[in-house]
Amino acid sequence: MSKKEKVKAGLIGAGGIAQVSHIPNLKSVEGVDLVAVCDTDVGRAISVSERYEIPNWFEDPEDMFIKGGLDCVLITTPTITHLPLCQLAFESKVDVMVEKPFARNADEAKRIVQLAEENDRILMVGMNHRFREDSAHLKDMLDGGLLGDVLTVHAGWLKRLGVWGKPYWFTDPKLAGGGVLMDLGLQFIDLALFMLDFPTIVEANCGTSNKLLGLEVEDSASVFLKFDNETTFLMDVSWGNCDTQDVAYTYFSGSQGSVSLNPLRINRRKKDKIMSESSPVTADAVELYRRSFQSEIIHFIDSVTDRSEPLSSGREALAVIEVIDRLYKCAEN
Repeated sequence: MSKKEKVKAGLIGAGGIAQVSHIPNLKSVEGVDLVAVCDTDVGRAISVSERYEIPNWFEDPEDMFIKGGLDCVLITTPTITHLPLCQLAFESKVDVMVEKPFARNADEAKRIVQLAEENDRILMVGMNHRFREDSAHLKDMLDGGLLGDVLTVHAGWLKRLGVWGKPYWFTDPKLAGGGVLMDLGLQFIDLALFMLDFPTIVEANCGTSNKLLGLEVEDSASVFLKFDNETTFLMDVSWGNCDTQDVAYTYFSGSQGSVSLNPLRINRRKKDKIMSESSPVTADAVELYRRSFQSEIIHFIDSVTDRSEPLSSGREALAVIEVIDRLYKCAEN
């Protein structure tokens, strides 16, 4: 489509992430008109439509697509709905950005990717951590070989004990496909694989537990991966860490230096000394997180306009879901 034409976007699922992030970003980004919102809670659909001055609201997504006129849609609904909603969109010749995790298992993920390709549609998965400024700088360093050979990657996201014992949809295995490994772990596995250019996994292990919160799904998980280039990846995630604050970290250690994220810290090997380098990223963690959502929306709209494959493609998201499936099988043994 012409860059002079505004992309007409719709949104399905008007809950928290949509109102806090996606709708404000869609309203602020040049070159896009948010023309429709859909939610099965009709009261919420109406109130969001009025609050954000979105001209059309729908209770049934099929009605939204039948009306036509959309170039793309953002899907921010429970994971169980992603396959049927993506199918509706693709068969209506509408491009899709779908929130993570985009499928409950690899079979669903394969079907979504297949539908996108059969209908020649853009499919992007909302992996916002790829779009953080500190992540982008780390990717540039890794691609430039500035850390040498990457030896180990350590990652963790430990959310403090609090509201996670309540019955949210993502604690229901039928709706979400898994627990904290699917919710938090998937994001760090995606980031690591992206940074390392998706090396082949030669060894995988995973341990899970639901003892902290007593949910149907796991509330904590520990993961070990070894790649064919001998890099190892270790990760811990939890919904019920006994701490007063959340802890999130990512650490890449190489033969010539190391980089940690959140905050960005760079150490480089200079002969026999380890020297710290100043960070080019000055924004704090909250601001980096906020900006990442805006950056991914801009990237998606550019992909729709240019008909280019997005940075967070369906094929790569499928590869990540396949890793998650493999880890759940490891945890069962």
